[in-house]
Amino acid sequence: MKLEPGSDEESAFKVINSVYQSYQDYKPEDIEAVQLPEYSVWDGTLPRLFKNLAEVKEFHRKDQENTKARGVFSFQIEPLKVDILGDVAVVLSGVFAEWQPPNEWSGRIRVTDVLRRVGGRWMMFHHHESIEPEGYTHI
Repeated sequence: MKLEPGSDEESAFKVINSVYQSYQDYKPEDIEAVQLPEYSVWDGTLPRLFKNLAEVKEFHRKDQENTKARGVFSFQIEPLKVDILGDVAVVLSGVFAEWQPPNEWSGRIRVTDVLRRVGGRWMMFHHHESIEPEGYTHI
């Protein structure tokens, strides 16, 4: 999907891209800076819903430890669909994520984010990741 420069769609997507960049740079404080107090997250690898910033902060601490132990992280993210509904944005993205040895893993991740515009700035309300299945078809 091509986003028009300076558009609300591009601005909302840039928030999501910045979160993955901050994750790659081991800067959870930068991730938390774009999250609303009522922010929640379903992580792609954990079954638990983190329902508030206190839970998310602890999750980020552990998640950063785990990713450092895993290996060097890289990602490519693309917007698939961005809907602006007044002061709410729904951003669907595709992410290719890869960790190098010693504990390598790579795969495609489906990402859904809900953002709310507060004071002219897009802030994250909810983030959901799931690992994209390979080779399955119900047809």
